[in-house]
This record gives sequence, structure tokens and C-alpha cells, in this order.
Amino acid sequence: MPFRPRVVLAVPDVTESRMLAAWLDAEGLEPVQRSTAKAAADELRSQPFDLLIADAMFIASNLKTAGRARHSETPAIIMGDSSWSPKFPSGGQDMFLERPTDRATFVCTVTMALMDGRPERRSPRRAVNPFSATVNGVPSHIIDVSKEGMRLEMPRDRRLVTPQFILRVPLVGVSLTVQRMWMLTSRNNSDDDVMWCGGALGGISPAAEQAWRLFIETLPDAGSDTHTLSIE
Repeated sequence: MPFRPRVVLAVPDVTESRMLAAWLDAEGLEPVQRSTAKAAADELRSQPFDLLIADAMFIASNLKTAGRARHSETPAIIMGDSSWSPKFPSGGQDMFLERPTDRATFVCTVTMALMDGRPERRSPRRAVNPFSATVNGVPSHIIDVSKEGMRLEMPRDRRLVTPQFILRVPLVGVSLTVQRMWMLTSRNNSDDDVMWCGGALGGISPAAEQAWRLFIETLPDAGSDTHTLSIE
């Protein structure tokens, strides 16, 4: 079964919780809805999770402490109206999301939280001069890289990005199986024809992984002279 990041959604309003859960599910995440602080705390103590999204009132009731006792590095998004913002300054792995929120802002905040808290990235991410690749056969571009994965810019079509996809880099003839970690469309213009996706290497041979790592070491940083790139 494809990996789906697990998100504990601790929100008391049933209508809001269902709406947020639907947005998370559409982004390939696994929402776990809990409507009381106790139920959420029990969930956090008993099961692993990748992100906590919680009502500010629940956080004030030490919900975050319950989760962090077992998962100290897991990011959290705290939701509340503007009066709560000064009480929860963003820092470390916490973010504050002011209500009311829209889908684009919510998805963007979730994406950033998962990126910052993701354990798979053990090496720095580097922005590079965009270069061509294909995602499931569709022309796209790689715009930053790490030893464990990459960030892609591609045509805005959800059918392109399955939970796991084939990435080919014609420049060096490398073909990789990649696990989708997150996906984001523009926050500012719903008519934009591009979207972005973060991927992690998954289920590939040691030889393919080594080829990827050797390849990214040759890439100049963004803004550098692309003519310095040399592939043997």
C-alpha cells in the first residue's frame, strides 16, 4: 500500500473537521479526525503520526505535550482566530494558521510543515538551475535536489502525480522510482498551469541511488553558469 503521511486533525467543529479532512485526503494524506482533546491526546500517545493540526483551545489544554512526549520532532499547525496568534508565535516546528482559512492557504501551510518536519531528508536541499525530466512520461522540470529526493515543477494535472511515479532524467539516462511526499498548486492564481511536487527516492536499486547522488554532485547551484555542468 502506498505511503500516506498521517495527519491527526484535532478540531471540535464537525463541519470544519470534515472539510479539512477532505482537503487532506485530496492531497494524498491520511487524516485522522478527533473532536475532543482527550481523544486526540490518546491518539497521539498510541499511534505514530507525521503532523498534528489542532485547535488552539486544545493546545492550551496541553494536547501538544501529549503528542510531543512520544514524537518530539513532529511538526504542529495550530488553528485559531487572530486573538490566539500572539500566544502561539511560530518557531521550530510549529506554525499558526489563522481562521477563517481557505483551501489554498491550508494546503500550503500543511505542505510547508511536512517539508520542515520530514525525517527522510537527511541532507540539505539545493536549488539548481531547472533541468528537464519526465514524470510518468510527461515533460517536467527539476528545480531543487537533495541526496534523498527532489522538487519538481510540472503541468497542472493531478493525474500525473500518483502516490508513486517514474522519474526519468534524459540528461544522464537515469530512471528512478519516486515516492510523492507533497504536492502544491499556486496560492495566488487558481488558473496557473503549473504545480509543484516533492519526491523522495523509493524502492530503487543501490546502483540507481548511487547514480542519482553522483549526478546531483555535478549540478551547479541556481544562478550559476549552466555551461560548467559536465557529465561523464
